[in-house]
Amino acid sequence: MKSIFSIPLLFLLFSPVVNAVPEGPSNRHAEFIALKGAEASNFKVPDTSRLMRTLDLKKANAISKRYQQWLGDAEVLGGQLTVLTTPAGETVAVIGAHYPGLMSTNDIKINDKAVQAVAVKNIGNAGKWSTKLMINPADGRYFYNVENQRADSRWFYWIDATNGSVVNAYDGLTTGSGIGVDGNIKSLLDTTWTGSQYQMISADGRQKTYDAKNKSILPGILAVDSDDNWNLPGTTSPGQPALVDAHFFANVTDDYYQNIHDFNWMSKYPQGMVSSAHLKRKYNNAYWNGTQVAYGDGDGITFINFSGDLDVVAHELTHGVTEATSNLIYQNESGALNEAFSDIMGTNTEYYFGTGNWTIGEDITPGDNGIRNMEDPTEDGYPDNYADRYTGTPDNGGVHINSSIVNHWYYLLATETGGIGLSAADQIAYKSFTSLNSTADFCDARAATIAVATNSEESHVTAAWDLVGVTEAICGASSDPGTGDAPIISDVSSTKLKGLQFRISWTTNEPATTEVSFTCCGTYVKNEFVTSHSYTFSGTKGAVYTYYVSSTDVDKNKTTAGPFTHQN
Repeated sequence: MKSIFSIPLLFLLFSPVVNAVPEGPSNRHAEFIALKGAEASNFKVPDTSRLMRTLDLKKANAISKRYQQWLGDAEVLGGQLTVLTTPAGETVAVIGAHYPGLMSTNDIKINDKAVQAVAVKNIGNAGKWSTKLMINPADGRYFYNVENQRADSRWFYWIDATNGSVVNAYDGLTTGSGIGVDGNIKSLLDTTWTGSQYQMISADGRQKTYDAKNKSILPGILAVDSDDNWNLPGTTSPGQPALVDAHFFANVTDDYYQNIHDFNWMSKYPQGMVSSAHLKRKYNNAYWNGTQVAYGDGDGITFINFSGDLDVVAHELTHGVTEATSNLIYQNESGALNEAFSDIMGTNTEYYFGTGNWTIGEDITPGDNGIRNMEDPTEDGYPDNYADRYTGTPDNGGVHINSSIVNHWYYLLATETGGIGLSAADQIAYKSFTSLNSTADFCDARAATIAVATNSEESHVTAAWDLVGVTEAICGASSDPGTGDAPIISDVSSTKLKGLQFRISWTTNEPATTEVSFTCCGTYVKNEFVTSHSYTFSGTKGAVYTYYVSSTDVDKNKTTAGPFTHQN
């Protein structure tokens, strides 16, 4: 836990059980965790976190377990933890966030059907809908996360569970043998003979490729050929080069993830890697929509067929990997991390295939040298330092623009003088980025990459972050819980006083001078230094209060005791 205080901190958190009200927003902060070594070994997964999935990372000699924090039936926004262990069970790293003592500040008065109707008013009724109840630890409010999935959009609406107001809304669509787009012959061993024609379905069913016929309806028509040569020319439908590349490069990407990171696409997406080429007419983009990837043909001037570059194909498919692991929210810095991870892994896939370089999309930009340059982001007008980051609202808060800062960090880590090399950098990026919680920011990524690095790698990881301006001065000290024994809290009790007053008392082995923060009913009440381990409060008649006592010492060791209750 990060702290700027030089004396032990003691937080006392109250709320009436009747209204399920937590500590207020002024007192609640993101409890980001990035532990390694002894601190990771001593970590205990909180009882409020439930196991989501387990991955066996054989190449990294690690097991990855992902946990989600819950409050009753509500998922906690950003409350994910990933625990990395050896096959023998020894914990080597813990990455993510947890919010101790979290309780709600509002009631659930609207059902999931009603909140879907709110979103329908804005975007219409078409598409596939899903709704889940969540709680935002920043303000303690329940909200519904309503998702609408269509061929060319993926809207998320966050709707307050009490009054039905729209808290947040964004489009989470992650844009971004035969003869291929580049004219080179590619061996297509993975097609299927039906008895009358060949289909672009791999023999093991892992890749399926469709022709969207220059329309937006997906997936389109399954790609077929009479002789398995797949050489029908043309940049638009029914031209086959774009289909060949989409299928071939999906297979390369699948091989990379299986062979280097033990990621099995089919375990999350049993439909396989579904790709559609010839999306719309002169469409200058490609995207992952939650179930498949789709590629436009380009306008022939700025871009040609988007499936014609391996790093673009791997970039889009990596959005599927992100969704299956960290599920980074596609807004602001978490969205920029999402985009950067796709660029990083797209580049790694190209190097795996033997055609690597540090530009993205260089094979589909006939009038230019690519979309983004990881070696020199400023060449294409992108920032290479956190001080120059974009802070506006377009581009979902700069998800593509600011991704270049993290891209450049990765380039420096892998290649600069004293760098650790691509293979080691690849493992650090994969283990850390797939372990992040969904609301992670650049500082969290910094801490996570340091946590998964070996002792010999750690200084290189840190130096690369410093060079792009994501420094300890900006982020604060490491989020590990420090060294030594954690504070001891005991003898916690409540005593009725005169009228509606009551006193909470406790003992601790920390000095008596502590800072106490107190909240009730969703509103910050008092923040003052006290000289004894007690706090007096004037409550409401008949209310039942729940409270926690948390103590953090100068070495950043933290203990939370509770919950406790008081009947007033």
